[in-house]
Amino acid sequence: MKLVHPKLEGQIIFSDEKPCQWVIESPEDFSAYVQELLRQSEGEEGQFVLSDGDKEKDISKYAEVIINPFAVNINDRKILNRLYSELSELAVGEEEYMQTQEIKSKLQAYFLELEHISPYILEIDTELDITAIFKAMCIKFSNYTDDFVGNLNQYIKIMAELMYKKVIVLVNIGSYVSKEQLEQIVKGSAYNEIALLMIENVQRELKDRAYQYIIDTDRCEIF
Repeated sequence: MKLVHPKLEGQIIFSDEKPCQWVIESPEDFSAYVQELLRQSEGEEGQFVLSDGDKEKDISKYAEVIINPFAVNINDRKILNRLYSELSELAVGEEEYMQTQEIKSKLQAYFLELEHISPYILEIDTELDITAIFKAMCIKFSNYTDDFVGNLNQYIKIMAELMYKKVIVLVNIGSYVSKEQLEQIVKGSAYNEIALLMIENVQRELKDRAYQYIIDTDRCEIF
C-alpha cells in the first residue's frame, strides 16, 4: 500500500507487516501535510492518493488519522452505530432469529400489561426495532485497559475489525510513548493487519521495524 502526493517525489510505502515513519522536519510542511491528510480522512478534497496495488482507495473510508491519542473514543457514535448494525444482523440471523422474536414478543406483552394497569391509553409499535433495545441497554465496548496505550491499541483493533479501516495514521506518537510502548503499538497494528503510518517532526528509533521517509528542513527527500 502506498500514499503519494504531487508535491512529493517519493512514495510513502507501508504495509500491515512493516509501517512507515514519515519525518517532516519543517514545521510549515508538517502542519500543511497533516492538515490536508486529516481533511481527506474526513471526506474533504485533497491531493493525497492512497492506493493498494493498482487500485485507488477512498482515504475517508480506508484511513483513520489520529492527532491526539489521548482523545480516541472506542464508544464514539459512529462506532456504536456500526456495532448496533452488526449486532442487528446477528440478531435476525439463523442462530438467533427465534430468540429475538420471542424477546420482542415478551416486551410487547409487558408494555401492554403496563398500559392495562396504568390510567393511560397507549400505542405500541408492533415492529420493534432491535437497535432501540441495544441503545436502551446502553450496549457499548468495555474499556478493559487502564492506560492510554492500551486504549489506543483497542481503538486500532476496533477500527480494523468493525470499521474496516486499512490504514492508521499516528501524528507525533513518539512524543507520548516510550520505545517499548511504540513497539507494542507497531506489533498490535501488524496483528490486526493494519498499515501504520507514523508522521513525526523528528526521527524516532525503530531499528529495522519501519520504512523511513524523511523530508528535511531544506525539503530534501531521503528514502
